[in-house]
Amino acid sequence: MTGSLTIPAFAGIAGGLLSSVLFVIIVAVEVFVRTRANGEPLGFSLPVPVVIALLVGTILVSACFCYLLARPLQGVFLRFTNYMMTTRGDTDADLRSLQFPELRRLRVATTRAVRKLRRENEALRKIAYRDARTGLPNLVASEKRITDSLPMASFERPAAFMLLDIDRFAHLVEQVGVTYGDSLIYLAAQRITRALSDVPDPSAAALRGSMLAALSADQFTLYMPDAVSREHVIAIARAIRNAFAEPFTVQGRPVTMSLSGGIVMAPEDADSPQKLIQNAKLALRLVRNESQSGFRFFTPRLTRIVQGRYRFEAELREAVENREFKAVFQPKIDFATGRIVGAEALARWRRANGKLISPAAFIPVAEEAGLIDEIGRQILEAACEAGRVWELEGHDVTVAVNVSPSQFQRSDLTEIVMSALKRSGLHPRRLELEITESMAVSDPARVAEFISPLRAMGTKLAIDDFGTGHSNLAMLTQLPFDVFKIDRQFVSALETDRQAPAIVEMILAMAETLGLKTVAEGVETTRQADFLRRRGCTMAQGFLYSPGLPDQAFLDLLRAWKPLGANDELRSGGAQAQRE
Repeated sequence: MTGSLTIPAFAGIAGGLLSSVLFVIIVAVEVFVRTRANGEPLGFSLPVPVVIALLVGTILVSACFCYLLARPLQGVFLRFTNYMMTTRGDTDADLRSLQFPELRRLRVATTRAVRKLRRENEALRKIAYRDARTGLPNLVASEKRITDSLPMASFERPAAFMLLDIDRFAHLVEQVGVTYGDSLIYLAAQRITRALSDVPDPSAAALRGSMLAALSADQFTLYMPDAVSREHVIAIARAIRNAFAEPFTVQGRPVTMSLSGGIVMAPEDADSPQKLIQNAKLALRLVRNESQSGFRFFTPRLTRIVQGRYRFEAELREAVENREFKAVFQPKIDFATGRIVGAEALARWRRANGKLISPAAFIPVAEEAGLIDEIGRQILEAACEAGRVWELEGHDVTVAVNVSPSQFQRSDLTEIVMSALKRSGLHPRRLELEITESMAVSDPARVAEFISPLRAMGTKLAIDDFGTGHSNLAMLTQLPFDVFKIDRQFVSALETDRQAPAIVEMILAMAETLGLKTVAEGVETTRQADFLRRRGCTMAQGFLYSPGLPDQAFLDLLRAWKPLGANDELRSGGAQAQRE
């Protein structure tokens, strides 16, 4: 009831009720005194209609009087409410119009609470729409701007959206240290901002009303609601990329960063913020797949390409589950004895329909999809099982398995290898693990950590593709390697490049000094084999002897192989490779 009453009305009703109660009490006392003290009969001293009239009059007078008294109080509250609704929360404003000190104190307390809430709201707004690392707008702010302005884009005045990504950011963080990762992002944001401010006319016209935003991780977006033309967008992209040509300085160390980007024009290729970001990601992904770095415009053709990659990735996942990846084995020939002394296990994907998929096609997708570890595990297990079969037949042959960069970073790599050895029964000394030169140099402590338990059991470690990196040779000599594998690009160039023989001789001399064995990859001609044998290379591997063979075919090759003199063996091996 009180929720619908005004203050004066409530005061009038309360006053009327109170006066009626008082009137009844007074009349009752008067009747009691008259009957008890004077002995008069029970009854009113006045006629009943008169008493009722007096009661009604008393109620009306009291109600009206209380109503009129409450009207000023109502006015005070109305002015206070109006004051709170119209002021800006300034505590120094005039409070004289508020007659009651309680109301003035209430107003001050309320104002302070409102000001605190406003400060907190502003802080929350800043958190919600700003990137803490760079001070730039974030994805939420960018999407809001796009949503507000994208409907105004037209084919005559298109909008443009760039998704910018720092190349090899994880490697850069490893280079400068994890604690300086946010510093790299901040420096990149400053460099992009400066590049945009330096864009000359007429391309600068495309930046009117633009927003540069920072996303999570190492990505930025640049939205231009009035991009004018593709030519202006290309000029801006070129300016951003050129701005990163100059190295950055982090803790006194020079750091080289570069950017790649996917570009989408609207409304030609997108009509919503979600499609802008999605299509820019597709363009950026194609950049990564094709050239690793650069800028690319989105086209509808990219959708078909990416959809094809998604289908291929789905088929790859299915193949991993169905264990369609098989190991083939390419023999290693000892130059001194002409015997097969080892084999490298290579991954091959043979579909259920018999179609063979090239490793160059599936390995990059497997790495990107996070499937390379499981494929590597399957090849390791198959290699150990095949090696155990050779061992049981009395063949003194080692099997080599490649370790991918992703596998190399796993903390349980040593346990995985030990588990494969235990399950197959292969002696650890017949297993050889191959890691690339760049992996070894990037984290030598990790090399020692994972190989030490295995090396104590007899497992060997080979450095693959030696000579292709820019390694610290002093560091390499301190790592626990048993074998250097000379990269096939040096072997294939022996007959065409005048510098290749000198490089190969240097590698062989260093290996001899360190007491390490050497394997030449990609040997395809007898002239290459003769050169390597004369220079002291330990083993050779290549199509001159045999391509990669399935486990049963390789076992047949082992049984049929007849070690002869070195030269005769080369000719015999070459002929047999041709028959294969």
